[in-house]
Amino acid sequence: MSEQPPETPPSKAAPAHTRPKTSLTNTGGETWVAGDPEISEVLAYAMQVDDVERDQLTHGFHSYPARMHWATAERVLSAFGPGTSRVLDPFVGSGTVLIEARVAGCAATGVDLNPLATRLARVKCDPLDAARRAQLATLSREVAGRSEERVRARVPVHAQLPEGEVAWYSPHVLKEMAGLFEEIGAVPDDSLRERLLLVFSALVVKFSKQRSDTAEEEVDRRLRKGLVTEFFVRKTSELCERLEALEAAVTGPFPQVLNGDARRLQDRLGGNGPRFDLVLTSPPYGGTYDYAAHHQRRFGWLGIDGSQFAAREIGARRHGDARERFESEMRAALSSIHEVTMPGALCFFLMGDAHYGNERVPADELIEALADDVGFEPLALASQERVDFAGGAPRREHLMALERS
Repeated sequence: MSEQPPETPPSKAAPAHTRPKTSLTNTGGETWVAGDPEISEVLAYAMQVDDVERDQLTHGFHSYPARMHWATAERVLSAFGPGTSRVLDPFVGSGTVLIEARVAGCAATGVDLNPLATRLARVKCDPLDAARRAQLATLSREVAGRSEERVRARVPVHAQLPEGEVAWYSPHVLKEMAGLFEEIGAVPDDSLRERLLLVFSALVVKFSKQRSDTAEEEVDRRLRKGLVTEFFVRKTSELCERLEALEAAVTGPFPQVLNGDARRLQDRLGGNGPRFDLVLTSPPYGGTYDYAAHHQRRFGWLGIDGSQFAAREIGARRHGDARERFESEMRAALSSIHEVTMPGALCFFLMGDAHYGNERVPADELIEALADDVGFEPLALASQERVDFAGGAPRREHLMALERS
């Protein structure tokens, strides 16, 4: 799965905390690099993912806003993962780093405040075996058959959703989804039922009136009866194919996946002393996303209480003009990461620039300033421009390498 970096000489670049940066040109556009030339070249290569072929593992099974590109994780771990004792992703999201750590043969731990994220990560990292995958596919067809029979027989059903959620669905779509959800809930096998629930979760926004995960305005979708159930079977089949590919690719152990706060890692991990010698993560982009809101449709169906996550979510856009708050949150997270990593550990952060009110906050400068405060030395970085979907000037996304003192 690993690819080799292009045979170009290392870029001569300044220390990571200085400006200006060296500019490189590649197939994905312009990349700015700084710091250690060998490390920054790897980081630049890790960000050049525009022309990478579509991944066949479980990464794309379920949407998750701002997910790290699998090739970025793969390239960083290929370059720096060999010889590590354990990898940490304290903002694990839906598990991209954990999947690639398994492929690279690394032991890994992932932590996230979002309970949906950790459920997804566990499922996406476990390929099952051939017999269990076949059983999962068969179950999906059986569940779908019973769901279709409900639709034909017009069986009464009531969606057990929080107040306000029902309005996000057309009546006939809601009825079909509620019946399908009840049939999934009746599956006696806990492990396979969880996978079918997350297949259902992958379809929720698509069949609601919400435009997309990150756009909450209402749209009119004309959906015929039976389409939800058909997509459910198709999506389960896709998951089984992706799990089969994952089984052929993994060499490392199943990761530890924990619900927890990146600002309090020692409390969640327990034990004594630091244990990680490599960190690869993508913290929230300040003022850019609202994960608690983006997943609200899914929380409703899955019975997830997202209140604690919403209260403690780092960098949420709904916090408004809160630059000081975001800086405080990231300082606490970096300090916590410092507590659980070994001296000399390499830490890689993928972050886009924050945006508060009319102010852009360069993520690389923020992290470098905070790193000095909590005991990390900036080593290198690579940066690329990204489209601002809010209509503003392009932002930059940065892949940064720090060393733990």
